[in-house]
Amino acid sequence: MALNPVEQRLVELCNHWEPFQKDLSKRLLIWKTHENAVRMLQCFFEAQKHESEYQTGDLFLVFDTPFEQSIQYSRDLKITLAGQYDASRDALTQQGITPDWDFDPQHFQDSVSGVRQSLQSFADKHQDHIGHLVVVLMPATITGEDAFIGWIQRLLATGLPERMRIVLIDSLEHPRFTALTSSDHEQISAETLNIDALTTAQDTFAQEGAVGPAAVFRNFLMGMVTLIEKGSADQVKAKAEDTLAFAKKEQWADQKVVVIMLVAGALLKEKRFEEAVIEYQKARQAALLTVEAQHPAGKDLVMQTWFGEAGAHLAAGNLQAATNCYDHAGLVAQSMPNPILAIEAYRMGTFCLGRLEQRDPALERGHAALALGKQLEAKDRPNTTLPILGIDILRVIDPDRVKQMEAVKHRMDAQQITVFAKAEKQTALLNDTTDAQQFQAIEQNLEKDVEQAEQTAFHELEQLVAESQELFQKYFAESRALLGAEWPLTEMLAIPCLLKAEEGVAA
Repeated sequence: MALNPVEQRLVELCNHWEPFQKDLSKRLLIWKTHENAVRMLQCFFEAQKHESEYQTGDLFLVFDTPFEQSIQYSRDLKITLAGQYDASRDALTQQGITPDWDFDPQHFQDSVSGVRQSLQSFADKHQDHIGHLVVVLMPATITGEDAFIGWIQRLLATGLPERMRIVLIDSLEHPRFTALTSSDHEQISAETLNIDALTTAQDTFAQEGAVGPAAVFRNFLMGMVTLIEKGSADQVKAKAEDTLAFAKKEQWADQKVVVIMLVAGALLKEKRFEEAVIEYQKARQAALLTVEAQHPAGKDLVMQTWFGEAGAHLAAGNLQAATNCYDHAGLVAQSMPNPILAIEAYRMGTFCLGRLEQRDPALERGHAALALGKQLEAKDRPNTTLPILGIDILRVIDPDRVKQMEAVKHRMDAQQITVFAKAEKQTALLNDTTDAQQFQAIEQNLEKDVEQAEQTAFHELEQLVAESQELFQKYFAESRALLGAEWPLTEMLAIPCLLKAEEGVAA
């Protein structure tokens, strides 16, 4: 039976894996790929658990454990390893493997050596049933890329056995591990994968051979999406003519909106702002017809056209026109109701009018957004742009004071960067025989220094607010009541984080 396009990509990945698998000198493989292809790699790792034409014979363990600092990461990897093993005991039994590995994470140090020894213990226990033990590290977040790279380098320095391999995934669009990929380390292999999710999807639909209007229209849309990614706006417009004609023939008013919005997006991508605005307005006319027809998604489509047009005006620097569109988007969002997008619409109105120095209208929209925030449960507020809204409002009232608040935040971040770097340096000097209490002491001092930096920053912030005008204090207190005492310096970040800006965090 012929393989489908997804399976073909998995076979290709097998072919890419084989040279690294056979190279006795390598321990770390860094696959560089497009961000939209990461899911395909995850599928490849998952597929290794099952018998198939694209199985490598190796055992892949995938860890998405966040990286904050080396000791925490080492400890959490061990705990996650234990949890993964416990969760797979039934599956191992079904495969005829006795799940009798006795592992306690606390028996190994919270260090790269402790992680290596834990993995080695697992590999030794089940060596008859696995090829290579492949550890795929895909941290959900990385606080301090240099520290993470240092952790990887120390792991390589522990002397990994040939049957243990490490895999990292790096983004072609936003590379993070250049220090590793560009190094001449003899154990590191870096390879660029030419895999694209859009092409794979298009090939899949073409091979399915589905019939009927829905299948035909889907192929039209995929063609447009591919052209937006790889072609020109004019090509998208040409493709849209046939797509719109088909949607009109089938009387799919909602799909007409989608097609026109795609054209507008392609024009916006090429900074053809006036043309994009016209297309968004056309899309809205089509969306209003879906509302008249009582289509369940009608209002949502109308709202999206307002947001789209607002974005085009904003990109063109026409802040007043953008505000008008955001106002309309907010009204539609409230009528749906969709308070989260209503908050964002009014926040953007505050932002635009603040830049135009229209203080009272800006605050009017900010106040409306805060009122909507009060209607949400506390746990839902972080999922909105309320934390940013609070700063936008304060900036309208006293921009210079907000700059001083940002300076407080940046000083705190700089201090914490120094603290983390110090802890990483101390950790790197510890060896396998170091007493566990020394690791604990480093973490305790790290936590104390981080907390001290935060306390200093909060004191400076409170002083700035206390010296501000009454209106500033009012809105600061109102935002804090909504978002908690940590706002705006930690937790729900509203002021940009220097640590993220300088060290990099993968969200």
